[in-house]
Amino acid sequence: MASDGEDINVTPTESLASATDTEDEETEPQLQSEPDSDADDLEVEEVPPTAEDADMDELFRQLEDYTPTIPDALTMHALKTAGFSTVDPKIVRLISVSAQKFISDIANDALQHCKTRTTNIQHSSGHSSTKDKKNPKDRKYTLAMEDLVPALADHGITMRKPQYFV
Repeated sequence: MASDGEDINVTPTESLASATDTEDEETEPQLQSEPDSDADDLEVEEVPPTAEDADMDELFRQLEDYTPTIPDALTMHALKTAGFSTVDPKIVRLISVSAQKFISDIANDALQHCKTRTTNIQHSSGHSSTKDKKNPKDRKYTLAMEDLVPALADHGITMRKPQYFV
């Protein structure tokens, strides 16, 4: 303490605080060493793989050879933009395939809306020309907003036109 003989006034709360500080420092190494000793005592049982695990492994093996329409780099960029970062290529490939399926479902629903809309228009007009009597497979369809909006609404996405066009 003070070697020149000065008296040091220490209040009881200060001495209690300094005593607890030294006790905490002494007990911290003990707390850190206890989890290490518990980890040595634990025995880990290997769980046999279930049918679901086998299915997941098979899916991941198939995804390694499959090249999705949406590139992995684009999927990784979208994930990083959303705040999800992963380095596992299996997860990125799985998300790419899921996004591709989602987009194709929406496009297919929009096509069905277009087909029903054009069929309803032809039947409501009452007459059809020779041009309309083409084979339905030869017919070309165009993706229009009036077909896309209900298809997106079926999947829970609300889309509105802007109030005005410039």
